[in-house]
Amino acid sequence: MKTEEILATANAKNVVAAWDNAHRYTPAPRHRRRLLLNMIGRLDFSTVLDTGCAQPFLLRDIVARHKVEACGCDISDEVMELNRSVLPECEFLSLDLTQETWPGERKFDLVICSEVLEHIEDWHAAVANIVRMTGKHLLITVPSGPRRMMDRLVGHVQHFEGPELVAELERNGCKIERVRRWGWPLHSLYKAAISALSPDALYSSFSASEHYGFGKRFISEALYWLFFVNDLAQGGHQLIVQARVPDTMATE
Repeated sequence: MKTEEILATANAKNVVAAWDNAHRYTPAPRHRRRLLLNMIGRLDFSTVLDTGCAQPFLLRDIVARHKVEACGCDISDEVMELNRSVLPECEFLSLDLTQETWPGERKFDLVICSEVLEHIEDWHAAVANIVRMTGKHLLITVPSGPRRMMDRLVGHVQHFEGPELVAELERNGCKIERVRRWGWPLHSLYKAAISALSPDALYSSFSASEHYGFGKRFISEALYWLFFVNDLAQGGHQLIVQARVPDTMATE
């Protein structure tokens, strides 16, 4: 698939909906789940909503660890139906985050929005609706750093420096509790390398591929363990923001 065709596909509303194996095996999504699970383990919550949960791996792990009531939403009806078959104990709804919130103005103790806002043109509206569904804790992850060719191929319409996302959350009444960056040096160098070398081929082989044989799994596993080096630094192109909705706002 040529770059022009991939970019045209990336304009679809849910470009990563079918990336089951890419999210299951590749190092960056696995480390994001690890980092989020570590942060979640310190929070008090009995209900959780994963917004933009095209792949339900994070929600599956949260349910297994914490035995909480869990829900998910995404823009794709087809993906939500698939997630219901994978996690029948969870409730899934199709929602457009720029226009909708959970029915009945329901709020959740913990709301997660991981690697979603970079795909949404009107991310300010999405943030406002995500906050409206938050009863206590909110965790957001977005890519930072330059928007390279590979990022464009996977449907990123913007990246975040950090202050603009923090400011938008504060404007919507949130208190910022933690801002963490992750990925330096190996993840950052990895992202630069795959965009410089052959983004078309790598996209088709890894990101858009449904089959992950031994070779792809071996490469992904090796990179996953190498990426633990990134924990030693406090920089990188992965941005994680932890915020809290004040109790007064949550009960309005």
